[in-house]
Amino acid sequence: MSETNQELTRRFLAGFQAATSETLGELEALRNGTSTQGAVDKLAVDVAKLRKDLTDAIAFLPGYDQRQCENKLKDIEAQLESLRASTAPKSKFAFKRKAKPASTPPIRKSTEEAGTSDKPLASTFEPAPPTSGLSLSGHTQAYLTVSSLSAPWNAASDLTISDLDRCVVNLVPSEANVGVPSDLTFTALHLRNITNSVLVLPIISGSALLHDMKNCVIALGSRQFRMHTSSQVDVYISITSNPIIEHCSAIRFADYPTHLRPASSADSPQDVKSNYLAVQDFSHIRSTPSPNWSALPEDEKIADGQWPLARADARDALRTLLPSR
Repeated sequence: MSETNQELTRRFLAGFQAATSETLGELEALRNGTSTQGAVDKLAVDVAKLRKDLTDAIAFLPGYDQRQCENKLKDIEAQLESLRASTAPKSKFAFKRKAKPASTPPIRKSTEEAGTSDKPLASTFEPAPPTSGLSLSGHTQAYLTVSSLSAPWNAASDLTISDLDRCVVNLVPSEANVGVPSDLTFTALHLRNITNSVLVLPIISGSALLHDMKNCVIALGSRQFRMHTSSQVDVYISITSNPIIEHCSAIRFADYPTHLRPASSADSPQDVKSNYLAVQDFSHIRSTPSPNWSALPEDEKIADGQWPLARADARDALRTLLPSR
């Protein structure tokens, strides 16, 4: 690890430790005092920032330190959700005070939800600030587009894609995404627990963090890229830093397809040097080549006209595009 990375690591860990200690103190104070939904939402913004800071640090943070930070942050997030649940209005109050809506501001959101007893509780889990990001989760055998996101696209949003099986995800300007701006992007990308799927994603402005992917094809561009505990994934990527993998196997890399780039940059792709083959395998710290990744053979790459940019049956697209190994 270079001296620069050592300094970055020391600075990050010092700041992260101070921020998490302060957050844990605020959580304890809210548990012991009178916690309000507004106070919990404000703390959620701070925790979301911690999550983003940790994601941005993955390019230089050693694996051990990253795992320690990840475990601490997961514990904080679990405590926050527990506190959020304890401050949520109970459904029995919604029924009890239904005759006096003017005197029950805490259940204001439930008036838009047909008054069902479960909805007021569920609505409190929707983070109020826009910094909470967008999500695409819990789909099987589906063709998913920008319109499938949890909220309207916003250029300042992080995107989380999780729990997909046998899906095609198309989030680039194309026939299936009519009206989507040509400069569609996100601030950061988080992928987790995705199997047997093809993901066509834009070039994003921040980091990409991937966990638990199996038998997938993904096209994306990012400033930083890190993949954990994944296997049998073909990655078409545009990146200027070194892609990082850890606890992975059978990962193949290729350059991001020219025709998927924004129109402004597609005419001169040679101006953007991609380090898609400068992969660092943190599970193989040796002088010999890593057995866990390789370059995608030219004759096995997806041709320009084969990418699923028009809405179609997901089964047909996957049958054609997922590699047979």
